[in-house]
Amino acid sequence: MVMRGPVTKKPLLARWSSVAPPLLLLVICCGFYWRLILSREYSWLESPDLVRMEAPRFQFQAVRWHSGAFPLWDPHQWCGQPFLGQIVGAANPVNWPFFWLPLGKSGKIPLDVLHWYYVAIHCLGGLFAYFLCRDLQRSRAASLTGAIVFALGGFFYSAPWPEVMGGYLWTPLVFLFLLRVLRADRSVASAALCGLFLGAAWLSGHHEIPIYLSFTVAAAWLYHFACDRAGRARLLRLAAIALLIAILTSGFQTVPGYEYARLAQRWVGADHPVTWNEAIPYAVDTNYSYRPGSLLNLFVPFLANDANDYLGVVALALALLGVVTCWKERGARLFTAVALFGLLFALGAYNVFHGIAYAVVPLFGKTRTPVRLLSMFDFAAAPLAAYGLDALLARSGAPVVRGIAIALAALGGGVYAVALAAGVIHAYDPNQNAMFAGLMALLLAGVLAAWQRRVVRARFVIAAVVSLILVGFGPVTGSFSERSQGHGASVAELSAYDDIARFLRLQPELVRIDFNDTFNFGDWQGIDSLRGFGAGVTSNLLLLEWPKPRVQDLLGVTYTVAKAPNRPEQALAFQGSSGFNVYRNPRAFPRVWTLHQTALMQTADQMRAAMADPGFDLRATAPMLEAGPALEKCALPDEAWMTGRNAGSVAFQARMGCRGMLVIADTWYPGWYATVDGHPAPIYQPYAALRGVVVERGFHTLAMHYRPRSALLGAAMSVAGILLACVLALGGAVLTRANAVKI
Repeated sequence: MVMRGPVTKKPLLARWSSVAPPLLLLVICCGFYWRLILSREYSWLESPDLVRMEAPRFQFQAVRWHSGAFPLWDPHQWCGQPFLGQIVGAANPVNWPFFWLPLGKSGKIPLDVLHWYYVAIHCLGGLFAYFLCRDLQRSRAASLTGAIVFALGGFFYSAPWPEVMGGYLWTPLVFLFLLRVLRADRSVASAALCGLFLGAAWLSGHHEIPIYLSFTVAAAWLYHFACDRAGRARLLRLAAIALLIAILTSGFQTVPGYEYARLAQRWVGADHPVTWNEAIPYAVDTNYSYRPGSLLNLFVPFLANDANDYLGVVALALALLGVVTCWKERGARLFTAVALFGLLFALGAYNVFHGIAYAVVPLFGKTRTPVRLLSMFDFAAAPLAAYGLDALLARSGAPVVRGIAIALAALGGGVYAVALAAGVIHAYDPNQNAMFAGLMALLLAGVLAAWQRRVVRARFVIAAVVSLILVGFGPVTGSFSERSQGHGASVAELSAYDDIARFLRLQPELVRIDFNDTFNFGDWQGIDSLRGFGAGVTSNLLLLEWPKPRVQDLLGVTYTVAKAPNRPEQALAFQGSSGFNVYRNPRAFPRVWTLHQTALMQTADQMRAAMADPGFDLRATAPMLEAGPALEKCALPDEAWMTGRNAGSVAFQARMGCRGMLVIADTWYPGWYATVDGHPAPIYQPYAALRGVVVERGFHTLAMHYRPRSALLGAAMSVAGILLACVLALGGAVLTRANAVKI
């Protein structure tokens, strides 16, 4: 029998009440970051890493999107590197709309776009946290509070790197659907969506947060698998679904990233870069461990030098209240465990279990920054704060509330008493951040006391708590750097070398520079550079010992940008206003040349010796680490020139006297394909790192295109994962509706 109930429309007021809190959250987030979007005095790009590395990466991607191409290959850094494979956020769909926004008059991505991007990421994360809290049956006010804690405090403000934020913002949705799985709420659909959003976190670009998130989710799953004997088979099937979809969805980033990791070396904070097969020294993890002395930084903003992971007295007091009063609820217990896991493992070298995980758990040792495990603590604090506010409003756990109020009053009074005594006795200027935390404690204690005595209403408590959280988070926006003349003190570096870029663009030949500073000048200005500021470089290029003058000449470094010449033969070509000048390298090879002889080298050391030997004619003979093709020598001259070029393809023409090799001074990497007169041709590795194509006698047209199989396979995996998740989710929803009307 099928029952068809009357169709009723949701009252307008009820519909508005469900939409109002998310809209209010967006307004609060935008208002909280008024310094970025309503003022022209501040910028979130306040660190060298953000200005010199992240902003140029956004610029390169925006230019590629505006040219109608996806940023697969970056020709401007390290003689060309796979951009997608470097896990820098190119695969993150959240970023893509911002690259479509109009560029400025100078062709640069506007600073306002970068500011709105920062705010939008926090708004999106806040919305996801709100949905999680609502799914936990929290009230709208409590859900809004939890969303504010997640979006504006803790890890989100202390880790402003775009690819790190991009991975973190999916955390609430991953746990939302994990909890649905655990309570058997549309299990298959929930498992599929849990895997989908976990895979989306891997698409963000940076690997650390997705690894930590994956291990946290796996630990929760394993715990329930161990406890629920009767449901083990069910949980195992659902975990397999979630894992499969997570792997598929992440493919567009993880497959090219794995290919690059195998062929590159990565700087990790040690005294040398490491390869994929090398373990990151545990001394690096030790250096980036969260120090126990920094725990007070959770309550007092910017108290510790090594961690700015501040949540504030109000948010933490609500979270503690949620733990104590709502312990019987599955969600409260889970998030308490997640918080403890994140806090204890963030201690890194101070926790022996972290060392064991580093030694035996795959991928865990690749993270190197245990302090970022605080992201799990901060995330868990948000729904726990929502639990706490609901418990407070319901007047549950009255003795606990009274105890917390007394503790807060004692804390705040103690801070001011100590500060007063220190000022009187030692004429000591107290720490203003500690005084601020003490003030927040006193104000919250007053609100709790008033509520306990029933002298205020629930609406007042909600408004007071939300206001105190926002006021408590206020100091974090003070960390934004001030601009000068429309640009931040650090952001000014982005335009400091514009005159040098204009000079280089006026040169008749294709230039490549060696910029003697840690700044991605190439990506920002669209000019080829020998080096770049990033985490890794392909191993074949590092084998060439790029700092040596003979190698730089081979790589076509036509100019050096520095404050002073570093070679005797260099001539001043342009004097920049920034203190950096442009010096011409007269011995630099052209970008394309031909040769008719190769030399097989048995070892990398032999290769480096040949490169350093002045008697070895690098222009005429290419040393190789693999057997080279058969070439011919002839007296007739060759000609070769470049006829076209963009980030993912190069075109040439050549007139050969006899069979020889055309060499381009760009990095060899899998995924490059060559054609000669429209016919496929193999690409060799002359000089162990460059690209070469064999060309027969006569006139020929050549082309090279970057079409990486890793990216194509990864994209197919991601599409398959998303489609599979949607099919399972929609199928589960249809089945649930069908069952709901049957009796």
